[in-house]
Amino acid sequence: MRRPSMPWPFDPQQERAPALGAAMPALTRAYDWSATPLGPPDGWPRALTCTLATVLACRVPMILAWGPGHIHFYNDAAIPVFGAKHPAALGAPGELVWAEIWHIVEPLWRDVMAGGTVGGSDFHVAIERWGAPEDRSFDFSYSPVLDDDGGVGGVLVTFVDTTDTVMARQRLAFRLALADALRGLDDADAVIGCATRMLGTHLGADRMGFGEYDEATDIVHIGRDWTSGEAVSLAGASLPLAAFGADVKALLLAGGTLRVDDAAADPRTAAQAQAYAAIGVGAVLAVPLVRERRCVAILYVHARRPRRWTDAESAMAEDVAGRIWDAVQRVRAEEALRAADRRKDEFLAMLAHELRNPLAPITTAAELLQRGSAEPAQVTRASGVIVRQAAHMKALVDDLLDVSRVTRGQVVLQHEELDLRDVATMALEQNAPALTRRGHVLTVVPAPHPLPVYGDRVRLVQVLSNLLNNAARYTPEGGRITLALGGADGHVEAAVEDNGPGIPADLLPHVFDLFVQGARSPDRAQGGLGLGLALARTLVALHGGTIAAGPGAEGRGTRIVVRLPRAAPAAQTG
Repeated sequence: MRRPSMPWPFDPQQERAPALGAAMPALTRAYDWSATPLGPPDGWPRALTCTLATVLACRVPMILAWGPGHIHFYNDAAIPVFGAKHPAALGAPGELVWAEIWHIVEPLWRDVMAGGTVGGSDFHVAIERWGAPEDRSFDFSYSPVLDDDGGVGGVLVTFVDTTDTVMARQRLAFRLALADALRGLDDADAVIGCATRMLGTHLGADRMGFGEYDEATDIVHIGRDWTSGEAVSLAGASLPLAAFGADVKALLLAGGTLRVDDAAADPRTAAQAQAYAAIGVGAVLAVPLVRERRCVAILYVHARRPRRWTDAESAMAEDVAGRIWDAVQRVRAEEALRAADRRKDEFLAMLAHELRNPLAPITTAAELLQRGSAEPAQVTRASGVIVRQAAHMKALVDDLLDVSRVTRGQVVLQHEELDLRDVATMALEQNAPALTRRGHVLTVVPAPHPLPVYGDRVRLVQVLSNLLNNAARYTPEGGRITLALGGADGHVEAAVEDNGPGIPADLLPHVFDLFVQGARSPDRAQGGLGLGLALARTLVALHGGTIAAGPGAEGRGTRIVVRLPRAAPAAQTG
């Protein structure tokens, strides 16, 4: 039974409510109390009118459930617990007012009607104040109210909503548990998996995930997610952010948290309702991670059915999103440090090997000369060995010093007007012996027109020379190496391509880092320090250009492209 909307029997602004008896005529005129199961107020038991006067005058939440039907009366302070059920709950039976928890409340009230008392602290129930289940906690007391004959006529309910306090304790406990769980993880996917599982379970969600956002492509890449078993996993999916609605995208990119209680009804998502339904989303809570004014990731919480998200849930999701990002960045930084440390150790071992190699022939030649009995021809040969190997060692040391100066910004570029074709010719001349020695087939694809650049001649020659030298080292004898020149759209470029074994996929993202070098093989025993590409990247960047590596045109080998800004006409003419 639903009661029509009714005003309160007493003005809440009054300092004190009058006694119910004095107000009874006004009540009788204002409400159709005879329509309730209790009948006209004139026939109400005196115990009911007296108790109700106390309830209505009280400033703490109180409910009076009277008679076998538990007809409801309550005061102003109790209104929040009813939500949208107020004011129709006035005069309505308890079974209708609390239909969603009647299986919990009715046995307790039955005990009270039998003369007992019931109470508890932080009692947890899921009530529907606004049309959807909502977890609430209460300190409460159920006491019997005697009727005029001395029997139990009703149940007096006093309560305090402790939900905020309970949730604050739960949030603190959750944060401590999450911090402990994430502290020992050293893998980004493990961090995301652990955090989404813990928060998804805590919120009672159906799916939760963390996707990194690529602003250039407008794609959210979801590496890991968690589901309750009621929703399909989205792990591994790449979804365009625009597909979730223009308003949603605008809000998230602006750094705002998205709270949608009903995806089919919310005006921001209604147009995409089918898309949301297709992935099992009835309600969504989404938190963007904005760093340096850019959205870099999005944490999302999904419910399969409409659900009212609370401020506390939103705040917790925002907190966890930041913790996930910080933990992921920490893990990745630690991974990078470990990788850099490993590369440093490998480099030092390689450096020791490269320096030791020329020392052996130098030592042998020096011992021969020290005897003083060598023939003139032997002296000449020994001297030649010392000169050549010392030059090799000097070249290695020069490479180390060069990289150190460039990476620390101690190199000053001597800019001048250049034609990239001339730079390429000089680089080819420097590497001609290495290319000839190994029998490589060199193909040069020239540009039909000048390729004007403004830069340092020596350093640009060094860049192309390093690329050609790398290609010669990594390409088997008799292999093909191509140098192609060209340019368009305001830039000029030089591409060096070979048909060697290519760069391993796991090495490709780091190929321009210091000390990175591919695995050695017998056919490139002359080695090197793995500094050429790192030096080339830094020098190209100092010229305002870019350098990129990838597989060759036929899907094998390596192709490295250097792009430099085309010189402005003013620079060309001086």
